[in-house]
Amino acid sequence: MKEAVGTLVLSKQWKKFWTNHVLDLKTLDFDSDHFRRRWNNRTLFVNYVDRVLRLRGPRFNRNVEEFSLKYNGLRDDLHRVSRWIRYAARCKVQKLELDLYGNQPFGGQESYRFQISAPTLKTLNITLFSPDEFQRCSQHIFIIQTPNLEYLTIDDTIFASYQIPEIPSLVEANIANIGPNSGFINNGEISRVEARRVMLLLQGIRHARKLSLWETATSALGHAFDAYGRLPEFQNLLRIELLIDNCYGWRLLPHFLSNSPNLEILQIDKQARFIEEGDEEVIPSEETYGWVEPVAVPSCLALRLKEIKMMALWRSGDEEDVIGYLLENGIYLERMIINFSKDYPSGVLDKDYIEEFPRGSDRCQLIFH
Repeated sequence: MKEAVGTLVLSKQWKKFWTNHVLDLKTLDFDSDHFRRRWNNRTLFVNYVDRVLRLRGPRFNRNVEEFSLKYNGLRDDLHRVSRWIRYAARCKVQKLELDLYGNQPFGGQESYRFQISAPTLKTLNITLFSPDEFQRCSQHIFIIQTPNLEYLTIDDTIFASYQIPEIPSLVEANIANIGPNSGFINNGEISRVEARRVMLLLQGIRHARKLSLWETATSALGHAFDAYGRLPEFQNLLRIELLIDNCYGWRLLPHFLSNSPNLEILQIDKQARFIEEGDEEVIPSEETYGWVEPVAVPSCLALRLKEIKMMALWRSGDEEDVIGYLLENGIYLERMIINFSKDYPSGVLDKDYIEEFPRGSDRCQLIFH
């Protein structure tokens, strides 16, 4: 595409040749990093994208199958980014990838609405990043109207809002990040009202068959849970990956188990305790962190759950409670895979100790890595 746009000025013959090639493209991949060595690269990139889209015109929207936009340097160009997103939606693409990196704070007072209304879209990846120190949650709103979406990934360190009508076709949802890091949430720098954004996001993706939530998402959910719980029902969920944050800990797991009746695979990753040089290690509060058994044994444990992975464990007493409960109540459990963090070479738990735990399934294998 760069050659096509750059050589349009050579002659009428070249113009026709390259224009036809641009019109035939099935994939539009715009990456501002390709312009880094050029003077005033942001302006060049913006003009370049506009020129390509003008060359194609509305007649050739149907040719596009994939649209990728990676833009480093937003500044005052949010309105153009929104226009490009609307163009991609009109193209009836099946895959849309947005990587937006801001060189000015995303978390300011300004608010912008990005609307992705694309009935044919199958895959959507959104990455939002600002290099500036986190000061407040972003006021930007993403309205995602994609009734046939199958794969969704959100990696968002600016903590935007997401409005997502329920997506029955969703196969996999990966919330890699929602917010800068869990420390901002655990220290109270993000309010419960703002943390509730993750609760609302879950409602829109509750039909997913596979769900991954990193610690920023689980931390926000833990922060908002007392004021805005409960979690939605996950009737289609077969596999879930949860990262247990080092403040709110296990409080969400019983609710995910109780609300996921068809769950077959559960993976738990424990967040390492991050200690800055000179600081003392903070021991999590038992009141907010520890394991609390569900009132009734979740139906997925009694009828469905086949595999449990417990990764990066600290060999601590709270893990003993969780492992013991899952082993004893997992009637159909076929295997439990346990991995201890290298940062915790010793502690309450070890292989021999866990081997003695009672098991509800006589077929269950314990595998240690």
